[in-house]
Amino acid sequence: MELGLACSVCGHLNQLRAVSCDRCAAVLAPQPIAPSAVLPGMGAHPAVSASSAPRGVTAISTAPAAAPAPGTQPQPPVSQSSPGKPPSTVISAAQQPSPAPAAQPRFNAVTGAPLDAMQGKPAAKTMFFGALQQQHVVPRLVVIKGEGGDGVTYHLSATNHVVGRSTGEIRFNEDFFLSPEHALFSVQGNRLFAKDLGSINGVFVRIKSPVPLDHGDCFLVGEQLLRLDSAPFNEPGPDANHTYSYTSPRPDARFRVVQLLAGGGEGRIVSAQGTTLTLGREANHMNFPQDRFISGRHARLDSASDSHHIILTDTGSRNGTFVRIKGAVELFHGDYIFIGQQLLRVEIS
Repeated sequence: MELGLACSVCGHLNQLRAVSCDRCAAVLAPQPIAPSAVLPGMGAHPAVSASSAPRGVTAISTAPAAAPAPGTQPQPPVSQSSPGKPPSTVISAAQQPSPAPAAQPRFNAVTGAPLDAMQGKPAAKTMFFGALQQQHVVPRLVVIKGEGGDGVTYHLSATNHVVGRSTGEIRFNEDFFLSPEHALFSVQGNRLFAKDLGSINGVFVRIKSPVPLDHGDCFLVGEQLLRLDSAPFNEPGPDANHTYSYTSPRPDARFRVVQLLAGGGEGRIVSAQGTTLTLGREANHMNFPQDRFISGRHARLDSASDSHHIILTDTGSRNGTFVRIKGAVELFHGDYIFIGQQLLRVEIS
């Protein structure tokens, strides 16, 4: 097959690079005519700068032309081209058609919802994150069951809640270690307070950090109810007849721990070794090997050097160390409370 350019006049097949027909001299590849020459306003392109304009095209400035002199006819702009080539028609910027408006989006770019569905509806307001934290909080008391799981939950929605055996909003009728009216829980804003109502066995709160104790304060370690005795010893002396009594040697210790037994009696009394006394199941100053709720090294008592207080510290026990409260105390989220035989967890969140 032979390739070439067919003449549109005589049909003669010319070479591919031929400009005119070899037979009839007709132009084989005439210069294209701009669409604006046939239909004004069609096919125009924006004017370009002189430095970037292609060869044969004159850049037209968009600035307004100078006014013609009086008595002269305004001349249309003339394009320049290279010699031997037909001139190219250039359309000024004033004759260019305005661009077609961009298509409006049909969907919201953020939510993806159709714009038609959003028309006529008020815009949704964005809430501040802090508003979530300002909502009213209802403290709760969760009963801890014997195996460590959660039991009944009491929502403290009112201002005052009395806990007792026979009266109050929260009752434990079968717990005979509770007084009829044992404790009062008060809600003030988002804060919770507990107060002992003069009960026999008191209210105990688990300590989370070292706490100071005074003489006569009671605390729980496992199943042991203990009392701190930090009163100084009486000086030995004779009676009215100037007779001295037989006694054991007095220990050189600042404080002692007294075990309180069922029925009101006192059990073991252990004095500190210098300024420290440790408690646990084994290898301590005061051991309770038969108490399954006491850890090996449960708690420690230390004499404060700058005051008369004795500092009680829990040394990483599993079941914790509890101190009997005096007056009203504030409770916080995660606190544990012993009242009677009930172990309660505080939730404020």
